[in-house]
Amino acid sequence: MLMKKQIVLPDNTRVRLKRAEIEDVDGILKLYDVVYSSKYTLPEATRKDAAIDKINSSGCRWYICVKKNEVIGSVIFLIDEPNRLGKIYAAAVRPDYQGKNIMHYMVKEIMEDLCNVSKFCDAVYATTRTVSFASQIVLEHAGFVSLGIFPNVRRVQKHESHGLEVFYSKTAFENRLQMPTLIPELKKLYSIAQDIFKFEDALIVDKLDDVPQEDSIWFDFEDNAAEVESIYNHRLTSDRRRMAGFFPFHTPNMRFYSKDLKNEIYCNINRQDGHMAIIAYKCEARNFTNLLNSFCRAAQAVAGAEYVELMVSAFDPVMQKQALEARFLPCSYFPAMRMNFNGERTDYMAMSRSFVALDFTEIHLVKNNQKFLEAFMECWYSLILKFNKPFEEEPGIFQD
Repeated sequence: MLMKKQIVLPDNTRVRLKRAEIEDVDGILKLYDVVYSSKYTLPEATRKDAAIDKINSSGCRWYICVKKNEVIGSVIFLIDEPNRLGKIYAAAVRPDYQGKNIMHYMVKEIMEDLCNVSKFCDAVYATTRTVSFASQIVLEHAGFVSLGIFPNVRRVQKHESHGLEVFYSKTAFENRLQMPTLIPELKKLYSIAQDIFKFEDALIVDKLDDVPQEDSIWFDFEDNAAEVESIYNHRLTSDRRRMAGFFPFHTPNMRFYSKDLKNEIYCNINRQDGHMAIIAYKCEARNFTNLLNSFCRAAQAVAGAEYVELMVSAFDPVMQKQALEARFLPCSYFPAMRMNFNGERTDYMAMSRSFVALDFTEIHLVKNNQKFLEAFMECWYSLILKFNKPFEEEPGIFQD
């Protein structure tokens, strides 16, 4: 049954909250065009066919706020049923209705329904623009918690850093797998989440064996989205044991593969802003760092990637170490993100690599995300020192 509810705002303005239907699409696209001045990069917010496909999708719940038959607010929710995980994105309010707390009331009503009434989700996350405090504060007042920052993640008028906000149901941590296993460089990242939720201490692994260096991997690529998705689905059924990776709510539209097919990476690239997410991979190389470095060179050269993101388990210190050595820096800590085969919710971290110079001079962060930025910068600085060791002059070389 489609949700329909009247919301009374603090100034007594009455608006209708409802699930979006096909006949609402023109009004929705008009809203995004006004709010983002035709610079939004999401297909479903800019193209009628993509919007209709999204509304008809079984994993999507698109909500709008209507006043006098005009769409004045919009927000999209996606649901990953196997992981009881949700995503909220594309929130927009018409400029002449901003400042009336419309999005706050929309999100609060919907979250209570999804997580605590209908109980579709244990956790729902959103990424927020940091050009102002507004979106972060709206979500925090609706019960979300700030858990990370993604530097250079999207390009609107210029590159922007976004924050991570997560809403948890009342029972989300009941089946959480405890005691993450982390490398020392990620201890501070976990400690921020630990302080927020009063979690147990993590197991810190100080020493891991170095993996022998290998030759660079030369990748071919396939960028026919339909063909890539078909091959990906076939791999999931025929070769699932050798496939790894996790990136919810994305489907691959590009595939990189070595000529011997021992190494494959499936990713989603947004051609408009260079955002790339690694969705799944098959790695027969011993050195995952080398795989990532080789892939990044290829992705930048042939796809114009400007930002690459990878989800890493908080229980896989070897992958954490090798991703960090490939210059993927920790952005966020997401407790209880994914359901494992035993029905336990496991923690994950987002790690990213940017090919564009970082600039944090115009961002606005709430307190928790300031701490995550500090953890990110500490890792960045440690990598600079690691890869740029001081020159040690041999005695007598420059003596007469």
